[in-house]
Amino acid sequence: MSLNIRPEDVFLISYPRSGNTWVRFMLANLLKPDSETIDFHNIHDYIPEEGRNNDIINTLSSPRIIKTHSTYKADYSRVIYLVRDGRDVYVSYYHYRLKKLPEGCSFSEFLRMEDHSPSLWGDHVESWLNHEEQLSGILIIHYENLLSNPNAELKKMVDFIGIQATEEEIIQAVHASRFDNMRKIDQTKGRKYNLTGTDEFIRKGIKGDWQEQFTRDDIEFFNKREGKILIDLGYEESFEW
Repeated sequence: MSLNIRPEDVFLISYPRSGNTWVRFMLANLLKPDSETIDFHNIHDYIPEEGRNNDIINTLSSPRIIKTHSTYKADYSRVIYLVRDGRDVYVSYYHYRLKKLPEGCSFSEFLRMEDHSPSLWGDHVESWLNHEEQLSGILIIHYENLLSNPNAELKKMVDFIGIQATEEEIIQAVHASRFDNMRKIDQTKGRKYNLTGTDEFIRKGIKGDWQEQFTRDDIEFFNKREGKILIDLGYEESFEW
């Protein structure tokens, strides 16, 4: 089913493993009735995914919030772009996809692959940030800021979308979307879409996990391919890290 895009639609966009599901839970917990508990099955009713849930999207009233991992598309004019340190992204993505990778595939081998879906992390980031002027509105949210102050970051998103929510409602939505709660829901109720066969979707959710995984060779490789983007985003001041 095709998607009829409306001018007021807000697209929640990120590279995989950058906090999209966490933000979807927070926003869905603001939109749901008090009697409902958000899980990995009904979340699509509130924050559906472009392509997979077009039938649901076309029934929702505006402003619709639509999740996607797509690289830049000119049709998506109002965007919340979630960005996370690419080093942590690749570590998380490796563990998420591990069961579908060739047997014995190391993190170093995974990092060097060029066919990551939907693209390389750096290409994804650049595809959106290089088109800021073409968008009617974009809000950039750093995953690390979500970790340190989720209430304030959710308030930014609420204001951008145009949702009416009190401070107390925001606090409750953040609380209901804690990592331990999401992990418990994942373990007890499972997920509607488990395409990689992973036992758990919610992993550590921390920043700096790459330091336990990257070798010196990995650092040099990443710097050559995507290190400039780390600097542009403020994650590093130079290539010496």
